Amino acid sequence: MNKMRHPVGIPWFIKEDYEAFRRLVPQRSWHTTFGQWEAAATKVLDQQRRAGVLAFKVEVQSESFALWCLDTGHSVDREALSEYASKFARRLLASNDSG
Repeated sequence: MNKMRHPVGIPWFIKEDYEAFRRLVPQRSWHTTFGQWEAAATKVLDQQRRAGVLAFKVEVQSESFALWCLDTGHSVDREALSEYASKFARRLLASNDSG
């Protein structure tokens, strides 16, 4: 039996864009530096995977995320950021399954 797995996208920031995200989504709890965030995010990703969650790093860029929110009517907030990353994780999984 093939159990349907739902992927989780972990928003993965790039160093040069980290401060832009901090300004774009100020209500999210942010680490002071990119290095602190990266270490914590890596730990979360590893924990999710060890727990059997199909978790993917999804590189996000502040401008693309802001445009997606505008296009889809989402508020620019942490919930939308999670949805954005998970949407792309589902696409990644679907493209791997089809080919």
